[in-house]
Amino acid sequence: MQFIIRLKQGEHYQRSFPQIRQLKLILPETYVIHATKFSIKFMPFLAVFAIVWQQFYAPYDNTALVIAIITATIALGLPIQGLYWLGKRASTPLSAVTKNWYHKIAQKLEEEFNISITLPSHHQVNYQDLVNLLNKANEKFNRDYWQGI
Repeated sequence: MQFIIRLKQGEHYQRSFPQIRQLKLILPETYVIHATKFSIKFMPFLAVFAIVWQQFYAPYDNTALVIAIITATIALGLPIQGLYWLGKRASTPLSAVTKNWYHKIAQKLEEEFNISITLPSHHQVNYQDLVNLLNKANEKFNRDYWQGI
């Protein structure tokens, strides 16, 4: 059950991650999100292709069928692995440097736009909180702010 919850967290994290070019230099999530989206679209096709190709190439070879099934299983497992990683990352507490960056952005939002960022006291600031803050900042700040990162 925890595994399914982690996958749903990963899917939510993937959808809520802001598309800001400068974040590619700071956070690895942008690459994982692109790879996960690609694998969600094309790995089912690859899995079916592996089985069908084996049936045309060597229809009576059991070893080839086993290899095709393993290939299909790995291809179908890649999107799940990406979503799991994103879900785990979303609930990971921020490092000291990233937490400092989080507080600077929150302070700037409060000073310039009078938006107060409050967090529940029962948990540490995690990457999902950072993404939520970055989305708010992306709405308010102009592109010059993101060039300075």
